[in-house]
Amino acid sequence: MLSRTHRSITSGALPAIPHLYRTPFCPASQIHQFQPKPSLILGSPLSTQSCHPTYSLQRNFHSTRPARKGITPHSSDPAPPNPQSSNGAIHATDPSPLTDPQYHEHSEHYLNILMAELERVQEEGSEVEAEYSAGVLSIVAPGIGTYVLNKQPPNKQIWLSSPISGPKRYDWVVQGDRMHEKQDTRSFLNGQWIYLRDGSNLTELLNSELSLKLPLDIYSEESDFDDHH
Repeated sequence: MLSRTHRSITSGALPAIPHLYRTPFCPASQIHQFQPKPSLILGSPLSTQSCHPTYSLQRNFHSTRPARKGITPHSSDPAPPNPQSSNGAIHATDPSPLTDPQYHEHSEHYLNILMAELERVQEEGSEVEAEYSAGVLSIVAPGIGTYVLNKQPPNKQIWLSSPISGPKRYDWVVQGDRMHEKQDTRSFLNGQWIYLRDGSNLTELLNSELSLKLPLDIYSEESDFDDHH
């Protein structure tokens, strides 16, 4: 027989499973009156309306988001993630080989051509100011800010700090095989200073941001530059 009062389950342990089913089976006359109640949680009194009380074990589930991998590069100037520039064109991902004397000649020539172009726009009334000393060229553009280009012999690069596009490092890249077409041309004809991460060209960037008119193939103009300076 059922006891007159039900004991509350106060301990954390579940009753033995066989004990739960020793209660006499409900009479058939009570089946239609049986209303199942929500699952009983441990620690609450047993309902007197149910012949077979049920127990629900509640477990606390928690999950942690996978940690996002930082995008901080292991080096100060990592290799490009893919060999395509913003316009989708395939571009070089490695610089062309240079000896130390070649690097000095190419970089010095470029900065001299740039200085000549800045002098030209000054003569036409521009308020831009420029100073070149010890491999560092500083350009102050009114309304824009200060540009700094400097030679980096250990890396064989030209570094640029732009108030518009930020810092970039340009490597020497000979584009295509046209440099071998003429025997009387210099070996660095058609060479360009390229930002390997996106394929952008230093000359194109300076022309765009400073409204200059530097020739795209700046080294083909070397003879003209030497004749007039």
